[in-house]
Amino acid sequence: MADLLKLLMDLLQPLWPFRLVWTWQVGLYYFAGRYQGTVGPGLKVIVPYLCDVKYISVVPEIYTTPLQTVTLRDGSPLTYSASVTVVIRDANAAYNRLGRYAETVVEMAAAILSEGLADADPDRFDPARGKRDRLLSELRADINDAAREYGLEVTALRVNNFVRGARTVRLLLDRAVLGAG
Repeated sequence: MADLLKLLMDLLQPLWPFRLVWTWQVGLYYFAGRYQGTVGPGLKVIVPYLCDVKYISVVPEIYTTPLQTVTLRDGSPLTYSASVTVVIRDANAAYNRLGRYAETVVEMAAAILSEGLADADPDRFDPARGKRDRLLSELRADINDAAREYGLEVTALRVNNFVRGARTVRLLLDRAVLGAG
């Protein structure tokens, strides 16, 4: 019975003339497939099949870049990953220009960080002198310059792993060496 009720609700949902935008969301209102404006939280009345409301969360979200290794000016490797806290400032630009803004901001941050860290003077990585904080602040500003066009703002940039000069050794184990037959 519960499965039948759920199926019936799923079938009738497109005909339901109300959309609920929660407090942590903004709604993008579309009429006949065209963006008409942004609506705030509350109950919104729509004409089924002619109007729709897409939901975008405006709560800050944290995204993490993958672990990356770049070669610095002095030839030494730097392995890092970072997390960025992203806030949507313009839901229309984030949703209608990008669609997949979460993946885009991670790729954008990873590319700008890799380029900026590789081009930076190696003595700026010393945390004791406070130069690393200034470098990260400059890189956050660069990320924001690129993300602003898409209605996104990076409010925090944190480097999670920061290993300079470590050599990565990959061990290849043969099954015969392990004694597996």
